[in-house]
Amino acid sequence: MSEAVDPSGGMNLVTKSALVLQAIADAGELSVNELAERTGEPASSLYRLLSTLEMIGWVEPGSRRGKMRLGLGFVRLGARLESQLDLRELARPELERLHAETGQTAFLCIRRGLRAVCIDRIDGLDVQIHNLRLGESMPLGQGAAPRAILAFESADIVERYLRELPDDPLFGPVAPSPESLREKLSETAAAGVAVAHDDWGQGIGGVGAPIFNHKGSVVGALSISGQTHRVFHSGYDLVASVKSAADTVSRALGALRATESAPDLHERRAV
Repeated sequence: MSEAVDPSGGMNLVTKSALVLQAIADAGELSVNELAERTGEPASSLYRLLSTLEMIGWVEPGSRRGKMRLGLGFVRLGARLESQLDLRELARPELERLHAETGQTAFLCIRRGLRAVCIDRIDGLDVQIHNLRLGESMPLGQGAAPRAILAFESADIVERYLRELPDDPLFGPVAPSPESLREKLSETAAAGVAVAHDDWGQGIGGVGAPIFNHKGSVVGALSISGQTHRVFHSGYDLVASVKSAADTVSRALGALRATESAPDLHERRAV
């Protein structure tokens, strides 16, 4: 199929539309002159394009005169796409890759209340040491995947968790004090990855990294866990591998930022 060409001689029409929409999405609202500066396209061409995009509902007038923002039609289109994205399906290839690369147990967890629920896992060498089966949960903040989620949650969720510090009959106390857990969350947010030592018991460790959606919100975490001497003293860089896997899933969900931006997110949330 041949590409649509802009008669004005500018860039391909579809490419130009995508660039304009992305610029507006990043800024919230932009004028034609601001769009011209950001895209390098002449204002006359942008006026024509914006007129077409407004007709199909992809852009609309902004809150101030002369500004344009994303339209309801485009937002609805994005919502339809989001509803079709299955986190478990998107994460499965990365879960399998982590398991094949390390031989350890790989987990995919999401938040439910103040707990992290395992929605997928692939058993590894030390499967007998893991109690977090499919559908089971453990407190947020304890273990690699749960802490990777909590460290990037909203301030309200974090503060509620720190106030309650829920105990668990299987996993025991999450932390000796809110201050010690706050420090762990700060370390996780700064590093973009949670490293857990002995959270589940003596000699058991793991690494977890957050997964973000297109809004920049944390929606889950991938992790690898096993006996400490296998996890942290093997011939692979587990931190880099888990972060890479989580970033891949985040990009598939439309995230513009990955765990490399963790320090900025941490500063904005001010845990």
